[in-house]
Amino acid sequence: MKKLFLVAIALALCATLAACGQQSAARAERSKPRVSVTTQAVQIRRAPAPNVEITPEGRLRMDDIEVPLPDARRERLQLLFGHLQMLRQEALATAPADPNNRGVPLQSNAQVDALRDELLRDVPTLAPYRESFNRITAERR
Repeated sequence: MKKLFLVAIALALCATLAACGQQSAARAERSKPRVSVTTQAVQIRRAPAPNVEITPEGRLRMDDIEVPLPDARRERLQLLFGHLQMLRQEALATAPADPNNRGVPLQSNAQVDALRDELLRDVPTLAPYRESFNRITAERR
């Protein structure tokens, strides 16, 4: 009886450790630098830096605080938003259904790369997020 009890405890500990490992892997995956494209925003993440968001109007927000930019820069951000939305729509149209609603990786194109490079050069707030553009994901929401 005592051995059975010890085996049950060992199994419970193994299950707990396995769950912790899965949570750590998920947390590590979420903290990787990336750009997420949703219907309402382009979200740029790079831990531990604050999250950055580009709105459909071309506004740049850092932790929900708008970064003041000249109209020319906002137009370029709006153009980047539009190009990323087109890539997102194309990717989601051909992606298989996913019951877990996971994002779909996007492949950048020449227009997105040119806009990205221009904005990273001309908008100092975006400079630390260069690595995030290596991983662009189309979100299903």
